[in-house]
Amino acid sequence: MSTRYLHIGCGDVILPYPFENLDTRPLKGVDHISEAFPLPFEDNVFDLVYSSHVLEHFLKIDTQAIINEWVRVLKPEGIIRLSVPSLEALIKIYELSGDMEYIIGPLMGGQTYDQNFHYNMFDKKRLTSYLENAGCEAIHTWDYRRTSHSKFFDFSQATTLEIPISLNLEARKKS
Repeated sequence: MSTRYLHIGCGDVILPYPFENLDTRPLKGVDHISEAFPLPFEDNVFDLVYSSHVLEHFLKIDTQAIINEWVRVLKPEGIIRLSVPSLEALIKIYELSGDMEYIIGPLMGGQTYDQNFHYNMFDKKRLTSYLENAGCEAIHTWDYRRTSHSKFFDFSQATTLEIPISLNLEARKKS
């Protein structure tokens, strides 16, 4: 069995093998042109599912079903690694700056194409609850510098006023 990693909502950040890059847009380097929900894969096929700043683009009411779907394609004991805008960090940035321009993008999305709007926000407690409900355990924060994809910039690494803007959580699918 070969190692398979899925990068959901890759955009222009194309990660190298063993990642398979998925996006709704037919961009250069995208392996799977598909919606992020539902996924066009069988159950239990990926060792790692990674998504950076994608989950917030879905309606709040669909969030649990989406995380369930992303966990569905993981092998037992596979890893789901998520990065979303951190409500706590954005509040801190706003309190520090007093300027909404610093946080409006992470809160509302870039709004540069149809799917680039945010409908949801997260804190650690809420995202942890979704992961637990999806059958995950060993939920913890992760540091982008300790990942195989750290050389490829995405919003999991972004900062504003030297404050990381992302909540990065990782979990293991129960066996």
